[in-house]
Amino acid sequence: MNIDIIFKLAGIGLITSIVNQILKYCGKEEIASITTLAGLVICLLMVLNLIKTLFENVKGLFSI
Repeated sequence: MNIDIIFKLAGIGLITSIVNQILKYCGKEEIASITTLAGLVICLLMVLNLIKTLFENVKGLFSI
């Protein structure tokens, strides 16, 4: 298993939280919520891609 995905997810979370705090400080709460949601969607898409790969590997394993 590659540890790169963990670093990517952590980086996205860190950048999203920093942007969120900056936008809240500037009084743009609505945009801050949208950026948080965008970061969450990006992370979920990355995890869904990994789950898809897992299911394909399991399917290939049992179709011997």
